Amino acid sequence: MSVSNDPERSRRELTVDIGPLILHDGTRLEAVEQRVTFYGDPRLPAVLVPHALTGHSRVTEWWGALVGEDKLLDPRRFQIVGINALGSCYGSTGPSIVANFPYVTVRDLVAAQERALDQVGIDRLALVIGASLGGMQALQWALDFPARVQRAVMVGSHDHQSAMGIALNNIQRDAIAIDPAQGLRIARKIAMLSYKSDPLFKQRHDRRADRKGRFRLDVEGYLEHQADLFEARMHPLSYVALTEAMDSFDVRGAEPVNTSPELLFIGISSDWLFLPHDVRMAAKRFAALGFHSTYREIESNHGHDAFLAEPHLLDEILRDTIAAR
Repeated sequence: MSVSNDPERSRRELTVDIGPLILHDGTRLEAVEQRVTFYGDPRLPAVLVPHALTGHSRVTEWWGALVGEDKLLDPRRFQIVGINALGSCYGSTGPSIVANFPYVTVRDLVAAQERALDQVGIDRLALVIGASLGGMQALQWALDFPARVQRAVMVGSHDHQSAMGIALNNIQRDAIAIDPAQGLRIARKIAMLSYKSDPLFKQRHDRRADRKGRFRLDVEGYLEHQADLFEARMHPLSYVALTEAMDSFDVRGAEPVNTSPELLFIGISSDWLFLPHDVRMAAKRFAALGFHSTYREIESNHGHDAFLAEPHLLDEILRDTIAAR
């Protein structure tokens, strides 16, 4: 089988029917589907890239700087796999398809992914790498399926959702409950504030007039633009389901029976949603449990969004590590 080195030309997509799924609380979710995207030759070692809160399975559309020929995740060396999370609205089973969609956890998201990979014949992952919610999934993979994971990399993510993260998500869900369309717009504006940093906002906007003349100040125009984009692509109830899944995450009391996966936690210096101190402490906790667990830090003023805004910084940290594989 010959597959092009261009990740877009080699892209293959499947909707995988994994059947019924028993969730964390015993709820049975019927006829679950997972939307899966592949790049590269299926005979190569597999890399799973779980997406962040509002992402999808097409990894190159949101992390394109890291996937491609001569890039960090090169389809000549790896088969790169993306899976749309359970509860999302980009091809996997979620509230846009199922009425009264149940409460799901990060563990449920990973269980559905594991079933999908079984269906397509992938039983071993050389790497699971994700950021934010994607990082939570990567760590959950290492804990729940350690025999299948060689290494997990968590970017801008640690071993639990913080009280601040839960509080911000709660306010966003309250806005959606009042009015799904307008509430989703407000939720996105709140989220964008948590993804950025004060130094970045001062540099980009400060108190300058809106560049398109629509609003009094540029930062107001920026937030309105982000809300326009988000309203066009995100289902409000999927946003509710996935923020609830994020809030469920807390593996600090984990008692692993297998500590073989290597863990790398990457903090972001200006991230106030997932504080670098908390990311560093998570790495230490897992080292104390017996994992080969290390911490690195990105210096950026882009805040939590640095993993998207400055992917070259991730490349610098990870290239030697991944090249050695």
